[in-house]
Amino acid sequence: MTDPRIIGTWALVATEWKRADGRHANPFGANAVGVLTYDAAGNMAAQIMRAERPVVDGGHSGIENAMASAFPGYVGYFGTYEIDAGGVLQHHVAGSAFPQWVGNEHARRFTVEGDRLTLMQDFVTADGVAVAASTTWQRIG
Repeated sequence: MTDPRIIGTWALVATEWKRADGRHANPFGANAVGVLTYDAAGNMAAQIMRAERPVVDGGHSGIENAMASAFPGYVGYFGTYEIDAGGVLQHHVAGSAFPQWVGNEHARRFTVEGDRLTLMQDFVTADGVAVAASTTWQRIG
């Protein structure tokens, strides 16, 4: 099942991580940029990046260094989506900058208010701290 309210193209407004240990985090920085798309056929793609990433001149022979410096502060993935019987948005990841995401599902609770879409998820960090994360998007198409 899909929801016609989410179909379209969305620009990132904000990301936020609220850690259970009380620390507030914004993994992509205050000026992060991103785009999220959902189509009526059930396809989706998402990209978010830190705006202040260093530029490394890869040139022809240094492409590996340029790629390595580009990865921190960037996440991108694509695949299909559906909304399950409980109203949770499921992203079925077909390809990702993170190889461990490929073939997995990412559950997102969501709200739509006017031209704003907010996706929410809970997870535990590598250091064992629970996080409530959200991304807010503005419709652009």
